[in-house]
Amino acid sequence: MFISILFPLYALGQNQLSQDQVLEDYTVFKEIITTGHPSLYEYTSKPEWDSIFGTFEQKGIQEVRTSNDLFKSITSIADKAKDGHLIIHQRKMDTIPPLFPLLLKIIDGKLYTDTDDFKIPIGSEITSINGMSSQTILKDLLKYAPSDGFNLTKKYRQIEKEFGILYFYEYGTKANYSVKLTTPNGGTKTVEIASKSFENIGNRYPKRNSHFALYHQDTNQLDYFKKRIAEKWPFVYYLDSIKTTVLTVNSFGLDPKGFKSRLIEIFKEIKKKKAVNLIIDIRQNIGGYRINAINLYSFLTDEPFKQRISESAITNVLPHEENVIHTLSDYSEFFEMYFASAKKESGKWILTEDHAQAEMIPYKKPFKGKVYVLIGGNTFSAASAFALSAKNDQNITLAGEETGGGYYFHTAQYSALYELPHSKIMVRMPFVKIDKYVLDHSVPKGSGILPDIELILTVKDL
Repeated sequence: MFISILFPLYALGQNQLSQDQVLEDYTVFKEIITTGHPSLYEYTSKPEWDSIFGTFEQKGIQEVRTSNDLFKSITSIADKAKDGHLIIHQRKMDTIPPLFPLLLKIIDGKLYTDTDDFKIPIGSEITSINGMSSQTILKDLLKYAPSDGFNLTKKYRQIEKEFGILYFYEYGTKANYSVKLTTPNGGTKTVEIASKSFENIGNRYPKRNSHFALYHQDTNQLDYFKKRIAEKWPFVYYLDSIKTTVLTVNSFGLDPKGFKSRLIEIFKEIKKKKAVNLIIDIRQNIGGYRINAINLYSFLTDEPFKQRISESAITNVLPHEENVIHTLSDYSEFFEMYFASAKKESGKWILTEDHAQAEMIPYKKPFKGKVYVLIGGNTFSAASAFALSAKNDQNITLAGEETGGGYYFHTAQYSALYELPHSKIMVRMPFVKIDKYVLDHSVPKGSGILPDIELILTVKDL
């Protein structure tokens, strides 16, 4: 039931590749990112990229024998772009073998059990798996979770959700796992655990203690998960004793017309409740349509606002179009329309006119009370754009952890899904760099949107 929430539906393929096939697939990938990626050199300089490519071409490529070897290599290379929208997908397969079964939470860079399955107490620290330390495993898995800049929050949140499949990508399939752990009372032991099916792991996902069903006095964890975690449409609940409304927005990837209609009804309801505080929870919101983020913020402000200072692209032609398997529109048509008023400078087209600027006006009756926004590592793309609008607003307080979406810029707007010809590895590539409107320029480059009040989950909380 919950497989699509856990992982993308791609799995490991071990088809053999010749050296010529490896070279052709790698060359397509390299040419796509070097001719099309709009911020390739923001975090990694051209000499550094030349060294990365050169090292792989001279040494690494000789060790690639299968599509999975190439997937690991390309994923590692793509990670150097530090772009959460540049995503490498495994080739498609019909079946997935059994996986490492524990559902884990990363706290302070360590792995802890998030359920009491297999007679392991919740909050037990996993110190090693099959003799390999958890720190080494985490380090090896980081490349599979792209994020904007240097922050680890998005990487950790993704690894938590996809630990079983990512462990499989890195180390292969195992029938059993020897897990060394430290229990909450300080005892140490080693437990032998059999691998479990993809479906078994997905069906246990709602039992995660970090969803806090029991804290909210709901003993039906599955029902709570559906209502609070998996629900995409905005919903509210009320803390009447402190005149507070909690508005949860788990996605901006919804029909904009329906989304705005829902917001209008919600804010009418909030007004009737005479709430003086509003908490907006976007910790699970990975983004979607930008207009939905704009419309939500319009209910919180009484002034016109701004989100972007420029957008840019480095090509007006889609590279390797013959390998593209999906886009939302023809790139040439998109470029001709979207960048019609752009100026070409230093090999790139720069647009300083925000096409959505006219939409950034306050709703006729915005909320007048105190606003708090809850953010986290899963807060990404359009959700990070909303968080930044809130960050620029002196009347709104952000609480939680650093977002996965970048503070100063990110790439998006137009993306193409490529399939490499022999390995069938898929590459999702964005083509537009978006420079954001920010007020605080002291934030280190490579950061996400930082909370005003940092709230980090502790082992005791778990």
